[in-house]
Amino acid sequence: MKFDVVVLGGGSGGYVAGSVLARYGKKVAVVEKEKFGGICVRAGCVPSIFLYDTSFLFTRLGEIGNYKGMSIKVSLGDIFSSRENLIEYLSNAGRELIENAGGTTLLGEAKIKEGKVIVGRKEIEYDKLIIATGSSPSIPKIKGVEDGLTEDQAVNLDRVPENLVVVGGGFAGVEIAQFFARLGSTVTLLTKGKILKWLSEEARKVIKDSLEWDGVSVVENCEPVYQDKRFLKTTCGEFKAEVVYATGRKPNLPEGIDTLSIETNCNGIKVDESMRTTNGKVWAIGDVVDKERKVAHSAMLEGVIASLSILGKDVKVDRSFVPQVVYTDPQVAVVGKLERAVKSSVFPLKASTRAMIHGIREGYVRLGFDSDDKVCYGEVVSQYSEEIINVVTLAIKAKMKAEDLALLPLVHPSLSEGVSNAAKALFNLDVDVFREKHET
Repeated sequence: MKFDVVVLGGGSGGYVAGSVLARYGKKVAVVEKEKFGGICVRAGCVPSIFLYDTSFLFTRLGEIGNYKGMSIKVSLGDIFSSRENLIEYLSNAGRELIENAGGTTLLGEAKIKEGKVIVGRKEIEYDKLIIATGSSPSIPKIKGVEDGLTEDQAVNLDRVPENLVVVGGGFAGVEIAQFFARLGSTVTLLTKGKILKWLSEEARKVIKDSLEWDGVSVVENCEPVYQDKRFLKTTCGEFKAEVVYATGRKPNLPEGIDTLSIETNCNGIKVDESMRTTNGKVWAIGDVVDKERKVAHSAMLEGVIASLSILGKDVKVDRSFVPQVVYTDPQVAVVGKLERAVKSSVFPLKASTRAMIHGIREGYVRLGFDSDDKVCYGEVVSQYSEEIINVVTLAIKAKMKAEDLALLPLVHPSLSEGVSNAAKALFNLDVDVFREKHET
């Protein structure tokens, strides 16, 4: 068998690359080790955000109902079967989209050997290769760690643990801690340093307060020492509970990659701005790449960039404005480069008419502006951060100046108008915010 392009991995980046190349007439094969969908669909975005949504509705609908003069009572049903049905649908859809575009899909673990790809007993030749093999949990090297669960396993549990210790204060750790606490677990969150240490102190405090409100015991500056079944010894005490390790991820380098003469390190495969490796016939995309922000939407964009590069287009990826979202309640989203900001402005969502109508008023929109007065950073704390941050991302991409953003007529009332209102604050135009009165 010979293909123009072979894609290793059927996750967020792989299915996009396979579909694009097939649509443009290339003979493409996408090889997936187990099931299509990758980390996002099977052990990341989809199951974790599903449980976030479910736990939000379970704990907050009554509160919202009371605010609006309604009585709403919610009980848990078979949420885990619903989650599985969604995962299976999206997994099958990814495979079907590749085939619908004209590509071939293959199941099995791929091995690279002498410029070919071996899948089971099949030997596949290629002109071009895209490596999109993703990442897997990186767990601490301590005795008994095998008695714990990885973050991938935790979001796929079919039950709510009675007692849970989550080790790790990053994205996955805080999300898992909150949604299981809301579903009924007694949860302790342990982190080596501070939770979400890359966020601003204000955003960190919002999340920490929210976790503690939901009953999560947050213990910072704490590390695991060893585990024995459900007993965990740490530098800050002993715990008896099921343990989840949400302590980062590592790239999945395919077997035989060393035969391709491409540059790699502990964070992944080195690529240029067109996603080409140091081997002119090989591209790499997604979590397997050496980069900072390893998120599904970045992988999907890289799938497009790599495909267009293979098709002869001069395209380059720009990672300077890849948004990131923490799916807690409230959500926290950031985009851009805070270090480039020379000034900033904030609009509190308690002053938003739409937030008042909705009934959830906590949060804010913060913007940072560079020395040319262009927006370069955004930070959103809101139930709808995932949507509002997209508006900020567009503004950064368009290199909008503060005045242009301030004079942009966004829909009123809406939560996303908080973006233009934050810019208005620079010009004393944020008239929805009460000013403190000072005695003269």
